[in-house]
Amino acid sequence: MSTLRLSAVVCSYLNVMAIGALLLAAPASVAQQHADDHHHKAQPEHQHDHKHKHDQAPQQHQHEHDHEHDDFSSPGAHVHGQATLTIVLEGNEAMLALQSAAYNIVGFEHTPTTAEQRQEIAVALDVLRQGKWFAINSQAGCDLTDADANTDLTSSVATQHADFYANISLICQQPARFNELTVTLFNLVPSLERVSVQWVINGQQGATNLSLANNKVAF
Repeated sequence: MSTLRLSAVVCSYLNVMAIGALLLAAPASVAQQHADDHHHKAQPEHQHDHKHKHDQAPQQHQHEHDHEHDDFSSPGAHVHGQATLTIVLEGNEAMLALQSAAYNIVGFEHTPTTAEQRQEIAVALDVLRQGKWFAINSQAGCDLTDADANTDLTSSVATQHADFYANISLICQQPARFNELTVTLFNLVPSLERVSVQWVINGQQGATNLSLANNKVAF
């Protein structure tokens, strides 16, 4: 299975999750709108007070909205101490896609200015490419067939935030026994606190959060 095909599976899965979230949110929004309309019609004498309250509402809403984004980061969101991992297995072919804030990996997010910083980036990319940041249960018999890693730190385009990315492809001799993955990246980069995992294993899907104390995901 090609990388493009695997990527399509991932995108389809994430789109389903996003659409589901919107559908769940829609009834609540409609109910709230109905309640607001009823309130406006039933209490015209409070129009001035209501307007005054609305003047204050946007700031409060923005504050609450910011907190929601802090607590529930979307896949791929840039958050220090956190990373995202997508796992896809279809047939005997598997793909892992990791994204992490550069700060978690090398401790900085600016263009490298010293030979030491450039060396740190090179070592980090090498570790990511070699797949030293994860382990799949041996019974599945998975072998790495292709790997790529890159970072915004080496890009010529200046950005406020920088990430590291790793894409791993594997062939598994016993895909039916692919039932556990350990994220060993926590042991390599102490700044990493949480990895948000989403997985699609032969049509079954799920999500979980991992930490140093709980670094295994079971399928």
